[in-house]
Amino acid sequence: MTGYLGPSRLLDRGSDSELALATALGLTPGGVVDHPRFFSGFLARPEVVAAGLLALADVAAARYVDPSFSLLALDPVITAGGTMLRAESFSACNGVYARLDLDGESFDTGEIGFGTTNVALNDPLRTALAGLRRTELVRLEVGADGLSLETPDQAHVERKVKLPDRWVRGFAETPVIAAAMRHVATLTRPQATNLLVGLPNGTPPGPTLHLAQAPGGLRPVPRAAAGAVRLAGTRRLTAYRRLLRFFTRLDVYAYDGGASAWVFALPGGAFTLMLSPEPYRGFSGEGGLLHDLARAGGATDQDDVAGELLPLLAWQQRLDPDELATYAGVPVTAVRHGLGVVAASGRLGFDLTARTYFHRELPLDAKRVEKDNPRLKAARALVAGGAVVATEGGWRVTGPKSVHWVRGDAARPSCTCLWWAKYAGSRGPCKHVLAVQLLTGR
Repeated sequence: MTGYLGPSRLLDRGSDSELALATALGLTPGGVVDHPRFFSGFLARPEVVAAGLLALADVAAARYVDPSFSLLALDPVITAGGTMLRAESFSACNGVYARLDLDGESFDTGEIGFGTTNVALNDPLRTALAGLRRTELVRLEVGADGLSLETPDQAHVERKVKLPDRWVRGFAETPVIAAAMRHVATLTRPQATNLLVGLPNGTPPGPTLHLAQAPGGLRPVPRAAAGAVRLAGTRRLTAYRRLLRFFTRLDVYAYDGGASAWVFALPGGAFTLMLSPEPYRGFSGEGGLLHDLARAGGATDQDDVAGELLPLLAWQQRLDPDELATYAGVPVTAVRHGLGVVAASGRLGFDLTARTYFHRELPLDAKRVEKDNPRLKAARALVAGGAVVATEGGWRVTGPKSVHWVRGDAARPSCTCLWWAKYAGSRGPCKHVLAVQLLTGR
């Protein structure tokens, strides 16, 4: 459970307002600091930042697959990386990821420090954010307090928060998917607005569309086509409505497995919405990291790789695998697999616009890699039990109740098991393919 020293607050001071966001224990380049202050300064466009935070809160409170099943709103994670503040959240169903990026142009004054924390955006604070105007002088602090809204008559104090396990697993999977995405289109504000407001709603999560490039932007096509983007559930994009007054362009990205990303350029930053391949599929179960985890070696080796790379990350907002390989003195392929191990603990994100990883720090148990990836654990058991045997043209993997055959090379493996028949690798490899990769190191 994350603890706070006191409440964060939006203080009403006549024409001036001050927004203070909570922090807890933080790991900085200088070491661990109790309740560090990551940022303190004035917002250049308070109404834009407020709209982005409200959009994050909308996503965190939403369950797009079954909106009749309500959950308490969860709390965004904020990372200060020296040059940028990033706030992130997942939907309650874990199928939508949202991130607000704020660069130096978002602030009139203040210096961005280093640290990661999860904060609360309760109902009273959201009401206050919705009323912020461009002309107001608003001071943002990511620092010593919890989160509450104070007025002359009352104060609203938010509860302590704990980072949900599904969010951690989602943080592990989304950068892998984002890094493999291709850019589909850049839409001007009028083009994007016409597309978004014209999307059919239907029963949540909304219909699934395929959008292809056309004169004037993107248009729906009857079926999947080369170069098209799959929009799995139109209602899952509705957080964009908070940003309609402010965004200047929209960049659309597609993933061959069916996920999509929508990056709205804002004054002083950007807002990203990433949708899972299907509305019923949460990011926490996609399994995109499993190939890297298998190639990184055994559990002890994984800890060693992570231990070597973590000091080199240093809160950088642009991580270059080639540069990391030079500093670490290891091949770049080893660094790429090692970054997969680090990502498995939620410590990496991916910026689609910059096409690079960035570092966030979460206070996580290093052993959760095995806990969060049961297929990897099962594959290790198969290897340890001698269940993987080379045959002519492939591998035989003998389980407690069945025998399966793995064929193909490392780039295009296949398996005869039911998992592979259902997903064909679109949700990561099955335990049998993983077992072969563990044994061969490919």
